Amino acid sequence: GMGGIGKTTMVRVVYERISCEFELSFLLTNVRNSVEKSGLLDLQKQLLSGIWTKKDDIIDISDLHEGATIIKRLFGHKKVLLILDDVNHPSHLKYLAGNQQWFGPGSRVLITTRNEHLLIQHRVERILKAEELNYDDSLQLFSWKAFESGYPEKDFLGMSKSVVNYAQGLPLALKILI
Repeated sequence: GMGGIGKTTMVRVVYERISCEFELSFLLTNVRNSVEKSGLLDLQKQLLSGIWTKKDDIIDISDLHEGATIIKRLFGHKKVLLILDDVNHPSHLKYLAGNQQWFGPGSRVLITTRNEHLLIQHRVERILKAEELNYDDSLQLFSWKAFESGYPEKDFLGMSKSVVNYAQGLPLALKILI
């Protein structure tokens, strides 16, 4: 889905609610920016540091293929929840999530992206599309954030409707405009 629609917020809530049901849980937010700043190898190391007891050895990972091999070996028999937020390149999926054999039975990998084609290319099993809020839900969200009430007071109704129309169903826009 498009930026500002609430993908990151949604996966954060999912992570908070279900992470306790897994042996290992990882939420890697803003993968795109993390890779641009530090590189994909650094993200692999971050992922592995959550399980590896020999922390010093993680620094010795020299390339993405080695990192992928270690992820498969360490996570392959564990029930893992892995959430990759804001993925924008096939290599992110290839080297962080691989395929179903990388993780044990009952594992789940959730991916947010603005590019549905990436998910299709990676043969993701199930794709859900985040959609804009309808007008009533937008007005209600705005009202809760602005007035701590489910509907704006009469004096603020006109202004509230203008803000909701301007935001075009994007939750982030509604939050920013408050």
